[in-house]
Parts: sequence; C-alpha cells; structure tokens
Amino acid sequence: MLTDNTYQGGDTSLVINDEGINVFIDPTRNNKELSISRDNILFGINHKDITGKRWMKLSSGVVSISSGYKVPRNATITAMTIQTQNNVDEARFNIRTNNQIENLHTANLTSSKDLIEDNLNIDIYKGDYIQLFLSVLVGKVDYPVVNVEIAWR
Repeated sequence: MLTDNTYQGGDTSLVINDEGINVFIDPTRNNKELSISRDNILFGINHKDITGKRWMKLSSGVVSISSGYKVPRNATITAMTIQTQNNVDEARFNIRTNNQIENLHTANLTSSKDLIEDNLNIDIYKGDYIQLFLSVLVGKVDYPVVNVEIAWR
C-alpha cells in the first residue's frame, strides 16, 4: 500500500526520499535507507605485468589520483568486484577518497584472479572523490578491473 510516498508490504518499506529517489530500508546494512537502483564505477589498468603501487584509472581513462569519481549525493558503497587475467600471488585493492592515504576499504586478492565482496557498508559523502589504489605485494597483476557498486542514501 502506498501512502504519503511510502509503500508498506511484508518486510519491505519503500520510500521516495527528499531528492525523489526510491529507497528502501536495508536490514543488512544497519537499516539504512538506500536507493533501489545502484550505480557502478569501473576502474582498470590496461597493462600486464604490473608490479609495485599505482593508482587505477576510471573507465574513462582518467587516472583516479587526478580526481576520481565525484559523488553527486551521499551514498554507501555496497559491493566491490575484482577481476584480473592472471592468477595473482598477492595484491591489495584500496578504496580511497579525496587524495587521502587512508583506505576506506582494502580488498586482498591472494592466489586468485577474481574476488566478490557484496556485503560492504561504507558511507561516502556528496562531493567526495572515489579513488582506487593498487598495491602488488607479490608477483604481478595483468589487466585488473575493479567495479565499485554504490547506492544513494
């Protein structure tokens, strides 16, 4: 039933928030109001035999240290996927914001070529820049691609 921009049905409550976005109460993320629709931000490096540390590029080709993806409204990072062409010995994929050296989240890829983390609950804020920093600790990485999923709040 829809009343005053709210739908109540079973265990789900849908609301149209102040910005006109359809949101629901997400019990897996501390009952936050999160958008039903999600946006995906893609980062990658179009090279093989990557060693050391470096910033990853947005899918547009811009290096994320140059700016990153600017968040137009408050959001929550809900998931992250990583894929490479080779079996990586050990690498860390770090989500950062605003040219800071502190990591909001670190995903460790060890003895694998892919990783899915779908239970993230990381708040970011309007005006933040989302950036991705890669640290190859052992071995090399070939053609890494990282997808960061965000929901609006």
